[in-house]
Amino acid sequence: MKLKYSNDICVIGTGRFGSAVIEQLLRMNKNILLIDREEENVKTYNSEVDHIIIADATDTRALKGAGVDQVETVVVAVSDNIEIIAALKELKVKNIIARSKSRNHARVLKQIGVNIIVSPEHEAGVRTALIAANTNFIKYSQNLQEIGNNFVFGTTSLHNPDLFNKKLSQLNFNEREITAVLVKRNSTPMRPTGDLELFENDQITIVGQVDNVTEAFEWFNEK
Repeated sequence: MKLKYSNDICVIGTGRFGSAVIEQLLRMNKNILLIDREEENVKTYNSEVDHIIIADATDTRALKGAGVDQVETVVVAVSDNIEIIAALKELKVKNIIARSKSRNHARVLKQIGVNIIVSPEHEAGVRTALIAANTNFIKYSQNLQEIGNNFVFGTTSLHNPDLFNKKLSQLNFNEREITAVLVKRNSTPMRPTGDLELFENDQITIVGQVDNVTEAFEWFNEK
């Protein structure tokens, strides 16, 4: 099978983690090559995913026949994945993202050349701890994304009249230990330079430690 683009993304496995990956990629309008051992598992995606292959992902010949050797990025969404990754390495897949089930497993994945290692259970635990430790995180959790070491980035709208028509340089973000990375106005993204004036309902994306970001969100939303 010949895929149209080398930047199509292959997902192997359709469990809860794999399904979450697939659904997000579909929302992003990405082309997907989906591989699973069981036909029953992929029926949900028959009308949404153009390329679905029923195959043993440990079989190099099956992967090559499916066109995996033409794809730059493969997400291995199953936890029993060492043999699958070995097959992908044999096909010289450029980017391999794999799920780990423990620290030892993650160490092995790193040693065999996995580019990005994901631990859904660990990340869920980190998020739960952040929620439990910061009441404002609960309020804004849908707007925040963890990036490690207690840092998050997130987007909120500006509703504080005291901040309207103020330049970014006047808001002393450095003192609050946050960084503005994007301002969006009426769906138009703008670079957050110091001279940029803010207006009501501007969407501001900031980065910083979780306490500082959630405090800034409270500040932006004061009325």
